[in-house]
Amino acid sequence: MARSLPVPPPTSVLSDGVVVVRLRRASDLDAIAEASHDPETRRWLDDTPMDGEARGASMARVEEAWRSGRAAPLVVADAVTDAPVGIVNLQFRGDDVATVAYSVFPASRGRGVAPRAVGLLSGWALGELGLERLLIEVDEANAASLRVAVKCRFERVAARTGPDAEGGRRTTVVFARRAPRR
Repeated sequence: MARSLPVPPPTSVLSDGVVVVRLRRASDLDAIAEASHDPETRRWLDDTPMDGEARGASMARVEEAWRSGRAAPLVVADAVTDAPVGIVNLQFRGDDVATVAYSVFPASRGRGVAPRAVGLLSGWALGELGLERLLIEVDEANAASLRVAVKCRFERVAARTGPDAEGGRRTTVVFARRAPRR
């Protein structure tokens, strides 16, 4: 599902002085592609690692996601150097609900990047975009992502168990955060 309209980009810089959440650029693709092959990243994501073909079509897919209202794919960058340190994405389920997805590149893990990025993205989504609710879906074994959801004031609302890619079972914990009453 998607929004009924294109997603407008942020009208102001999303930064806390340590990280900035910004539009993706072609210059970010090397770092994104490299991180997509990282074993720890692969452990938690079902996405196929980025190959040459996917890399070549990546910016067109990003632009189409914004234009179609399907998603708002962004980069998390160091606020001083502007080097990409992760990705964060809103995946729309409708006009007023989206799922937040995030990944921190290996060299930047353990520095609080994910909660900073999710906090900035959430403020923009629930404020400027006017969304009513954000969701985070996390594998119950992913302790770091569970901590990010809680730290960013998302509340656990559900869990579901289903098959995983290896034929086993996986439990996904669902967290939600609502917009402040207006």
